[in-house]
Amino acid sequence: MRSNFIAVTALVVSGAVACGNLENAPFRVGTVHGQLTESDTSVALVSLVGQPGVSSHVAEDGRFTLEDVPAGPAELFIVATAEKAARVQVEVLGGQSVHVEPVAPTPAGFFDMRVRTTNGFRLSAAEVSVEGTPFQRLLLDAQGRLRVGPLPNGCYTVSVSARGFPTTLIEGCAGPGERKEVKVDLAVDDELLEQGCEAVGCEDGLVCAPNKKCLECFGNSHCGEGLSCRGNRCEGPGPLCAPCTGDWQCAPGTHCEVLPEGSAACVARCGGDDDVPSVARAGRGEAYATGCHAGFTCESGRCLPDAARFAGCHALRQMDAPCTSNASCHELGLKDGICDRGACTVTCMEDSDCPGDRHCGTSAAGRICQPRT
Repeated sequence: MRSNFIAVTALVVSGAVACGNLENAPFRVGTVHGQLTESDTSVALVSLVGQPGVSSHVAEDGRFTLEDVPAGPAELFIVATAEKAARVQVEVLGGQSVHVEPVAPTPAGFFDMRVRTTNGFRLSAAEVSVEGTPFQRLLLDAQGRLRVGPLPNGCYTVSVSARGFPTTLIEGCAGPGERKEVKVDLAVDDELLEQGCEAVGCEDGLVCAPNKKCLECFGNSHCGEGLSCRGNRCEGPGPLCAPCTGDWQCAPGTHCEVLPEGSAACVARCGGDDDVPSVARAGRGEAYATGCHAGFTCESGRCLPDAARFAGCHALRQMDAPCTSNASCHELGLKDGICDRGACTVTCMEDSDCPGDRHCGTSAAGRICQPRT
């Protein structure tokens, strides 16, 4: 009899506790309502900072409802459009709905990720996540690049991972409208280091050597035209506008420089438009040409392809590229490009208009730059 009494008592107590939990559960979370003054439904999203799983899409009129938000202070992470975002602090009351003032998104920031390895190994399955936000497990491209955003003004922890590399955490802040470059060097773990580049390959521009290391070269065949392999490095002299990784790949009197177009090439210096006095230049021991080679003009102290006809060094290197029409040459950056006998060239009036070993000759399309015979 006594045992039955104890069992019934326990059942009553457990039932009371269960009822208490059921009654209290709704008061542990609340609901947040709001509206964006500007939004694009194809990208707009509202989530909770630190809990990106608590999220809501945005309606056509900019309204959103965020449910099951833990009671207490919280912060909303808002992506409004491809270029605008916001962060809004709220106080959530358990079991109640909170209405925030209309949110006017502001210009967002972006992280331009530049990830590479310390050993030149190729990145495999490389991912980026911004902790506490909806930006999770975003894939980097083959060159280890990715633009992450739009990010509301604030500071974030970014994690970078790849197969064979320990996860790396970095801190970064994104200001309104800022495109911030974030460079990350991943160190290879011991297991992958022992396997060497035979396991994952090497990044573009490097080759996997017999010693399982990624090198620029270990034979002349790995180097471009006019370059030879010396000490596992391709060395010059390369012509003007030739792609390069250092001065050792450029001809005497020229140097390797990153150009406005974004890539590095061999360039010569000139005195034409440089605002630095020639006396000061001489005092630094720098060699400046007083003029530029045929087909080049002096721009900000550098001899560059004539901008009226070439969209930079990368375009000049498209001379003789296969083509089917003038338009196909224009697409390669040859602004007045002519497709002559299946190869791209440019128009000219005299020999000085033609870069490199070319002259201005007559063709069915008029006067164009042609190789010297």
